[in-house]
Amino acid sequence: MSASSHKILVHTCCTACASHVFSELTKAGFEVTAFFYNPELEQTEYSQRLLGLRNYCDDNEVKLITPDYKPDEFNNVVAPFRDKNSLKYINELDRFRRRRCLLCNSLVLQKTIEQAKSSKVKFFTTTLLCSPYKNHDEIIEISNDKALDYELNFYYQDFRKGYWKGRNYAKNHQIISPSCCGCADSAKEGRLE
Repeated sequence: MSASSHKILVHTCCTACASHVFSELTKAGFEVTAFFYNPELEQTEYSQRLLGLRNYCDDNEVKLITPDYKPDEFNNVVAPFRDKNSLKYINELDRFRRRRCLLCNSLVLQKTIEQAKSSKVKFFTTTLLCSPYKNHDEIIEISNDKALDYELNFYYQDFRKGYWKGRNYAKNHQIISPSCCGCADSAKEGRLE
């Protein structure tokens, strides 16, 4: 596939990951648009990440799309699995974490696809693919399944080799480098996801 002249919408979790992913996509010939949709983030984390990303996008002339911050979109999806009175309740921590991450990945990728479709952009991907802590197989499966329904193209590249490059970029530019995936549970667990 020749990527020259193709636009791509990139679900963007943070500037650290974006700095590497955007660079790689540009080298591949894509015109990048960042899509910052992260309802799983706590308000302070959300604001800090968005500020860093806005500055990055301004400095690098990258278009940024930011839908309204609606944390209930994530909380409502996860709530039945956390509620002891729900039939869906999961009391085992590791099983709950896996389900929570699956639901979060599905949510952010679905919104990215909807935005790509409404923006008439044929390609999409996510900076989550930069993290060595994310389940790439799960992200690929969700993205490919959903892409078929919308007649879009999911662009996969293993960006994990640039993870530390992105961390160094953030450090050198005084931008927040997340210590966890972002939801309140991942912060409490102290886990990079």
